[in-house]
Amino acid sequence: MQEKEFNLLGEPWIKVSTMLMEQKEVSLLDALLHAHEYADLSGEMPTQDAALLRVLLAAAQTVFYRYDENGKKDEISIENDSDEDTVTERWRNYWDRGKFPEKAVEQCLGAYYERFWLFHPETPFYQVSDLQYGTDYGVECLIGNIKESNNKATKHHFSMAEGERLERLSYAEASRWLIFLQAYGVNIKADKNAQGTKLPVGIGRLGQLGFVMVNSDSLFRILMLNLCPLKNVSDIWKSPKPVWEQAVHTEQGREIAPPDNLPELYTIQSRRVMLKRKDGAVIGFRAIGGDFYSVEDDFNEPMTLWKERKADKKAERKVYIPKVHRSAGHAWEEFPTLIYTENGGHVPGVVQWMDILNREKIFIPDTLLTFRMIGTVYGDQMKYTYGDCIDDTLMLSAGLLSDLGKEWIGSISNEVGKCQMVATGALKHFSSGMSKILCGGGNGKSNTEATLVRSYYCLIDNAFREWLAGIHPAESSREEKMAEWERKSYYYARQTVEDFVTMRNINIYAHKEEEGRTFTVPQIINAYFRELRQIYPGMTEEVGREEMPVQ
Repeated sequence: MQEKEFNLLGEPWIKVSTMLMEQKEVSLLDALLHAHEYADLSGEMPTQDAALLRVLLAAAQTVFYRYDENGKKDEISIENDSDEDTVTERWRNYWDRGKFPEKAVEQCLGAYYERFWLFHPETPFYQVSDLQYGTDYGVECLIGNIKESNNKATKHHFSMAEGERLERLSYAEASRWLIFLQAYGVNIKADKNAQGTKLPVGIGRLGQLGFVMVNSDSLFRILMLNLCPLKNVSDIWKSPKPVWEQAVHTEQGREIAPPDNLPELYTIQSRRVMLKRKDGAVIGFRAIGGDFYSVEDDFNEPMTLWKERKADKKAERKVYIPKVHRSAGHAWEEFPTLIYTENGGHVPGVVQWMDILNREKIFIPDTLLTFRMIGTVYGDQMKYTYGDCIDDTLMLSAGLLSDLGKEWIGSISNEVGKCQMVATGALKHFSSGMSKILCGGGNGKSNTEATLVRSYYCLIDNAFREWLAGIHPAESSREEKMAEWERKSYYYARQTVEDFVTMRNINIYAHKEEEGRTFTVPQIINAYFRELRQIYPGMTEEVGREEMPVQ
């Protein structure tokens, strides 16, 4: 019989940062009961924190739906005639109280104390106690910040971890990576001998999302701002069913119905896992595929960006899938996807919840909301290894969510589009012509384009963030703010090319003959300037520059 060890409710394992920016490990109960005293989660990497946040949100919403702000049992449900007003009033009471009710948290989670043992003879947390099938892995495969080579002969690993940590993990750290594994786990092969289907379950749920959350100045406020206690703005969720309150499933590849409550959605068991221990440390694990369901039109999921899936011409309706983050992208480029729906897109649920809170006057008009976007880029095309981690933020005024602010959204989105036109259009055409002169085209074209686009985005990145954060619809002139940005973007677009020519010490008289045509440096530069004027009409005189004379 397996001995019980390490109960997550009482043992310290969640890494948090205090208001003095000191790091400490706390238990699950402590993280919720003292969330108002902690600044944020501070685990080994942002994706781990995102996965842990979802588990904390599952616990927080379960408490919220069952207890009022004073810790009195009062369940929100259709049977109790609960409605939108009931939910928003309770949320405001929790918010004003400034912390979670101690008695409610202890009763709600304590009732399932046995389900929170990391090791347990029957119900280990987020695991299967006696997993007979699956693949055995070394403990290094549990660590999400390891980069593994594809060379099977050498199996090199690259990680922030050192020494024995590649062979042994403390129970605390293994608990954090277990949560990460369920959220971001790489693709896993089916075991032909295991019970259940052989259907591919894919990567973990969070790995399939363009994860977005609202950031704040304390863990309590982060949890409350991301609570999303209303389904699709106006409906209440079904009764909470976090994983620790569900029956244990052992079969592999179980396709489930889309969850009708967030605690269940946030704690999907995407892997059947059994941790292995020795001498008080985790030394490896066994795993097979677990629960999964389609991400298409899964609008119950509030913490992702969305995009329209390309469909054939016979498609009768639009289908939306999560828009995953790109490693080379910038958070401000996602502004149209975040809050803009002119073409029938779908706004993330956390943004819809911010809209509700704004209407409830939780925020003053000039409050700056910080949206944090976290993701992972897997290390190979088949997603069998981990790659780079993405972590970026975007700040904007809560006033943009007001009726007045919504008049600005289309204009801001247009400016984002113009920046992308510079990068994917004007700079692409310039690099094409210039690479013919410098290196005869070929691979030189893509290298030149990548260099120019990277330089342009580097110049405008902070500038755009500051400009966007400085927009307060009740106080600003929309025409003046748009003109202000266009002057800056036009200037940076010109500076990108001028710096390129100067730093490369390009011969102004250089030229290239091709198919009876002569390409010269001044012609290519002036063509680029003309294209800029089409994107930003009338900007040339404002910045006080003239075109380069054609030689």
